[in-house]
Amino acid sequence: MVSFLQLFINLCLFRHQAQDVPRSETLLLTTAALAVITSAINAVPNAGLIRGLFMSVGQVLLFALLISLLLRFRNRSERSTQTLTAMFGATTLLQLLALPFFGWHERLLPDGPDPVMVLTTPLLVAAGIAIWSLAVMASILRQAMECGMGLALLIIVACQSVIMAAIMTLSGSPSG
Repeated sequence: MVSFLQLFINLCLFRHQAQDVPRSETLLLTTAALAVITSAINAVPNAGLIRGLFMSVGQVLLFALLISLLLRFRNRSERSTQTLTAMFGATTLLQLLALPFFGWHERLLPDGPDPVMVLTTPLLVAAGIAIWSLAVMASILRQAMECGMGLALLIIVACQSVIMAAIMTLSGSPSG
């Protein structure tokens, strides 16, 4: 367990590659489940538990489908398990890292019935972690697809945009 944690930390720090992740369906399912849980925790304050879980399961399944299709299109479908495991494991760690900053940000917002958007230090840190997460996912995809970083980043942003649009359409609100 500690070795997997260290592996995902090193992926987040760009010290390891997706090919270093063991090809294991069990590990893939575990990291996907953890990604669902951490995403749902982030969504709960705005969406509630059931809706947050629904949105998180949808995000993870749609992301897995899109990445698997992209790898199949590039004739790299044998890399799907390792790529998705690496992405879900790294994303889970980064979501856990961002979680306290979202809570801190919520406590700094003024009380009142109307929602207010306030730029706070914790929100800036959370935004930085989100950018870091996109860079990690793009790095993993770049390795798996054997393409340039620009293309990988464009694909990751496009995938996230498609997922957000789908979740917003199905649930009627933005994802967590």
